[in-house]
Amino acid sequence: MNVPRPPQCLILHVDGDAFFAACEVSRRPDLRGRPVVVGHERGIVTAATYEAKALGISRATPIHEVRSSYPQVAILPSDFELYAQVSKRMYAIVRRYAPLVEEYGTDECFADLTHLQNPLEDAQSIKKELQNELNITFSLGIGPTKVLAKLASKHKKPDGFWVITPENREECLAQTPVQYVWGLGPKTSARLQGMGVLTSLQFTRLPRARVCELFNAPVVDLWEELNGTSVLAVDFVN
Repeated sequence: MNVPRPPQCLILHVDGDAFFAACEVSRRPDLRGRPVVVGHERGIVTAATYEAKALGISRATPIHEVRSSYPQVAILPSDFELYAQVSKRMYAIVRRYAPLVEEYGTDECFADLTHLQNPLEDAQSIKKELQNELNITFSLGIGPTKVLAKLASKHKKPDGFWVITPENREECLAQTPVQYVWGLGPKTSARLQGMGVLTSLQFTRLPRARVCELFNAPVVDLWEELNGTSVLAVDFVN
C-alpha cells in the first residue's frame, strides 16, 4: 500500500551497472576491461558490459551478429543462479545501514534513509562496500522521493553517485525526456509528447488539476513524486 511520506523523506536507489555481465566479469578477472555480452543460450544479448555497449551492442542484439561483426567480444551463457546470489549479497550490504529496503528486481533496490543520522555518509559507505565486496560497480541516487531517487541513479552512470536537491531538481528534470520517467508507459509518454510535453520538467509544470483531469491516479502520483512530494513508500515487506 502506498502511504504519503513526510516532506523530509530521503530515498536511496541502488542500481547495478550492467549487472549480469558485471557478475560474469567479477569471477573472470581475465575479462576485465574487455567487451563482454551475456545471452548465448537465448541467441540474443541480455546484458553487455560498457565496453561492449561502446561498440554499439545493445540488449536484444542477435548473438550471431555480435559474433560476425565483433569477434573481439566474449560471448557467455547466462548464469541466473550466480546473479541471484550476488543480488542477495547486495541487499544484505544495503541492510547493514538501512533497515527499510525494497528489493526491486535482481540488480536494484530502494532504501529509506529518512531516519538515519548520517544518510549521505551511509550511502557512500554502502557504495564502497558493494563495490569492494562484490567487485561490481553500482550507481546510487538519492532524492526526496522514489521516482527522483531512481532518476538520480541514472544521472551519472556508470559508477555514479548523485543527490537530487531542491536546488538542482529542475535542472535534472530538464535533462530527462518525459519517456524516461520511471512508471510512465509508452502510451502516456506519447500522449504527453503530443501535448508538447517533451521533458520531465515540462510535465511537472502542468497544473495538478489538469493532470488529474487527463490521467489516472498512478500518473498523478508520478507528477507528485517528480515535484518532490513523496507518495510512493519504500515497500520493505519482502
